[in-house]
Amino acid sequence: MKKQTLIILIILFSLAGIFGAFFGIEKVIILLGLIAIIGLVFANYQIIAYALCLYPFIDFILRNFVPSIASVWDELLFIAMFLVWGYKYIKYREQEGFKQTPLDLPVVLFIISMVIVLIINSPDYMISLEGFRAVIQYILWYFVVIQLLKDTNGAKTLCLIFVIVVSLMAIHGVYQYIIGVEMPAGWVDSKEAGVRTRVFSILTSPNILGSLMTLALPLTLSFGSISKNNKIKVLFYILALTMAGCLVFTFSRGAWIGFGVAILAYVFLKDKRLLIPVIILGLLAVVLVPSVANRITYMLSSEYIESSLRGGRLVRWLTGIQILKGTPLFGVGLGHFGGAVAINNNLSYLVDTEMVETFYMDNYYLKTAVETGLFGLFAFVMLMYQIIVNGIRTIRITKDKVSKELEIGIFAGVFGVIVHNFVENVFEVPMMTSCFWLLVAVLMHFWYINYKQNQFF
Repeated sequence: MKKQTLIILIILFSLAGIFGAFFGIEKVIILLGLIAIIGLVFANYQIIAYALCLYPFIDFILRNFVPSIASVWDELLFIAMFLVWGYKYIKYREQEGFKQTPLDLPVVLFIISMVIVLIINSPDYMISLEGFRAVIQYILWYFVVIQLLKDTNGAKTLCLIFVIVVSLMAIHGVYQYIIGVEMPAGWVDSKEAGVRTRVFSILTSPNILGSLMTLALPLTLSFGSISKNNKIKVLFYILALTMAGCLVFTFSRGAWIGFGVAILAYVFLKDKRLLIPVIILGLLAVVLVPSVANRITYMLSSEYIESSLRGGRLVRWLTGIQILKGTPLFGVGLGHFGGAVAINNNLSYLVDTEMVETFYMDNYYLKTAVETGLFGLFAFVMLMYQIIVNGIRTIRITKDKVSKELEIGIFAGVFGVIVHNFVENVFEVPMMTSCFWLLVAVLMHFWYINYKQNQFF
């Protein structure tokens, strides 16, 4: 048997080499990837959902080694997952029909709201269409992931893979801090002392790495809590500490705020008696770690406020508010200010008597308001509110202790990212938006399992 397997592998590699010589190594990689995906899907269709957990690694590898498909691979994966969903629905329709959850309608209503903005207010239709795609495309992961997950074990496996991926990035981030990785000068204010480097792992921003740690750390604690093997339990807690260290070394104040909210939510839902000790521990960390204390105290100083009013968050927020005042109902149009689409199209706006080039708003809620007006902002806030409400509802109706613990970890991380968006454009990064909706889908998958078992609504 081993000899036959070896012969088959030799033949496959030989064919791959011949194919690569004629058509190029990139096409070989694509072909092998497709063959592997098809084989796995036929074995177990929900495996394809696990691929989304690998988003940071896949994106990094393709951007650096196969750039020709780096900008479209996630669309191709979505199409593949959608086709697998169709395959699953046709083959297993009697056993597993279409899943419905209380979050489906809010998501659909938000998408409809963005369609309305697109129709009513598109100064440049192509730019607005690209802005619409940037907002909506990654939300659609929610629908395909929830339909592809089978059961509690599938959800648990997906979460475990996600934790492992983020743990590896956290270890890399800590390593970057140890070696003092080089960073752009603009990442730290020239008057700020005590920050010798900010880590970013394989991403392009320490703020986004910090947000990813916020999303994953509570879930890692949950895995530590449910582990029956003491060695594995300790391992998860060590990984959680590593993520915490990586989070600190990003020196992302926004991510620290998001994580603070996330860990308070985690403790509140798990055991309210731990709230005071956790708050005290957090304050001690701020006081006893000089680099953290300096970065926070500098944020409260008059020097920081003056600097921020010249070219930082504060002046960006004030500029955004000024633009919003001119178009309060439906904004300036999707993709027209405050994000990557507007920057890529070199857009600018007249603010008072000065032309202002677009920039990252560093507040996704304000960015949404400027582009889609109070109408779009209300729709987005209601969507985030529904995620929070239905997340808490799911936790309350769950009787299985393992599932409840995982739900608490997921909810806490998701809640932390929702808060982080107040001071950062987290959802401007496809990887973060994808991971966010991935975990939201898992959370609502747990709701669906409870609904089937207990007939709650």
